[in-house]
Amino acid sequence: MDSISLSKNKFTGAIPLTICNSNWSRIDLSHNQISGEIPSCLFNNTMGRHPISVVDLSKNKLQGKIPDTFGSECLLEGLNLNGNQLEGQLPRSLANCIYLTVLDLGNNQIDDIFPFWLEHLESLQVLMLQSNKFHGHVRRHHIANSSFESLHIISLSANNFTGHLPLEYFPSLYLKGMYENDDHQTLHSALSDVTYTFLMFPNKGQALEYSSVQIPVLNAIDLSRNLFDGEIPTSIGDYKSLMSLNLSHNSLVGKIPSSLANLRQLESLDLSNNDLVGEIPSELTSLTFLSVLNVSRNHLIGMIPSGRQFDTFPSSSFERNSKLCGIQLQIDCNPNKSGNVAPPSDHANQSNGANFDWIFAVAGYGSGLVVGVVIEHFILWRNRYYLEKFMNTIRFFQGKRPLRVRSLRSRRN
Repeated sequence: MDSISLSKNKFTGAIPLTICNSNWSRIDLSHNQISGEIPSCLFNNTMGRHPISVVDLSKNKLQGKIPDTFGSECLLEGLNLNGNQLEGQLPRSLANCIYLTVLDLGNNQIDDIFPFWLEHLESLQVLMLQSNKFHGHVRRHHIANSSFESLHIISLSANNFTGHLPLEYFPSLYLKGMYENDDHQTLHSALSDVTYTFLMFPNKGQALEYSSVQIPVLNAIDLSRNLFDGEIPTSIGDYKSLMSLNLSHNSLVGKIPSSLANLRQLESLDLSNNDLVGEIPSELTSLTFLSVLNVSRNHLIGMIPSGRQFDTFPSSSFERNSKLCGIQLQIDCNPNKSGNVAPPSDHANQSNGANFDWIFAVAGYGSGLVVGVVIEHFILWRNRYYLEKFMNTIRFFQGKRPLRVRSLRSRRN
């Protein structure tokens, strides 16, 4: 047996040092209540034992630093430490793990700059650093000749990263459309023949958990909940393989680039809680796979595009944009003109009904007034002539022939 899976139990206490003497190549102790520090010998391959390829210690109560003991012969392909209380900096020796495919360090207290020293790892496909204390600019190291050439999924959300969006830093997502006709691709890793739960990624507005054999090629970027500023570059439209893009909760300005319409595989787009201005590009209605959209809490204006997917999005996708209007918000873009964009609300129907009743009430009041005046006139003058004239007026509106009315003079004679 070269693997051990003790996940989803109620194990407590520290990881025993004897684990370092085992020949297990795959270790899964996730979803327990294990505490203490990670044994420094766990990642050291100089002890003559079988090298470890997969370690999953996620969802425990581990503390301290990640051991800086990844040797030059590191054969690690998957490392998941998500959901612990780890702190300090990332070990620089992790760069020795040239076969690393999946690295998930999310939901800890790691305090460091962006790990540019991992950019040469040609096999790295998933990098999850969300919900830590990372800070500073995300930029390419000036010495490196390449950067994250195989990356498909990156999450930097809920940190303190600053500066402009570092999209150009991830060329593996640039102009890549190789999966357009294949919905069943999975990430290659040492997990392909085991069933360890390994990755959680926020996609389509939900935190989805993927097992090793279910990890799809999502081609996803999550840079939300940071301090990124500046505009969304128009070059975002060149990342044609993107299926999920989350730039929410930053300080982004400028307009929503219409080049986003080039992302034909896009299923989830979240630009909410920024300072974006201008109109929502009508070109985005061509994104037929888009099932989740959120542009709320910005400064967008104008009519919300309609048609296709846009007719299915709830009002919450557009709320808190004071100058947006359209069917989705039930706000008429032309309140004083015919051909309303939005169907009339109940209030509008009540108003129209009130106007209708008011018109007929006035008409009734007016006719009553005429009748009263004429009758009063008749009573005062006691002359049938006026009564006949009044009756003919009524017959006229009833479509009847008028009666013959003798003139007032002939009556007097």
